[in-house]
Amino acid sequence: MKTETINDNPVPTQGVTDNTVHFQYQLPLRGESLNPMIDAATPLLGMVMRLKDMGEQPLPDQLYQQVVTDIQAIEQLLQTKGYEPGAIISFRYTLCTFIDETALGHGWNSKNEWLQQSLLVRFHNETWGGEKVFQLLDRLMGEPQRYQHLLEFIYLCFCLGYRGRYKVASQKSDDFERLFRRLHQQLHALRGEAPPIILHNNANERNDRYRLGKRLTIKHLFWSG
Repeated sequence: MKTETINDNPVPTQGVTDNTVHFQYQLPLRGESLNPMIDAATPLLGMVMRLKDMGEQPLPDQLYQQVVTDIQAIEQLLQTKGYEPGAIISFRYTLCTFIDETALGHGWNSKNEWLQQSLLVRFHNETWGGEKVFQLLDRLMGEPQRYQHLLEFIYLCFCLGYRGRYKVASQKSDDFERLFRRLHQQLHALRGEAPPIILHNNANERNDRYRLGKRLTIKHLFWSG
């Protein structure tokens, strides 16, 4: 499996047929990382990064349901990996909150289903997770070895721009920075000089559905903090 680099082709937003939409937004779950949570979430994280730049351009109507389907598939995949039910729920909660924050914070199409029902409402019957994610994080950091993969996933979401309660409280940016550094140090101690975790794509899929826009490794994350 070959690691891919940045793809500068824009996400198609006009003249898209139903078949094209299905092809462009269908998510494969594959990879060879040291962290199955990050590995499984890679396509959805790539979607977030690619669509952040779309501004108010309309999204395909099918995208919301496709993301719902993919989250369900990820959940089933993580169950086969032996993760605790509580860890999977916390992972899903964080992922939904991160995607919702991006979807609702970048002026995406007012007709988009995200404005009618967020992912957090769909999966957890809650309207805003910006506070609870950090409450979860506080508890998880109390058992870093047990929840290492989940903590690494949350750390990655921070690196990709998730801010939650700190997004609406700019005066607390110093508080977020301190939390970020503390998490960084905790995970750095756990991961050490382990081989890198790579967010990548299948080399055979050349028509490039959304993807994370660069080669990203745990080493890049932890040694740059």
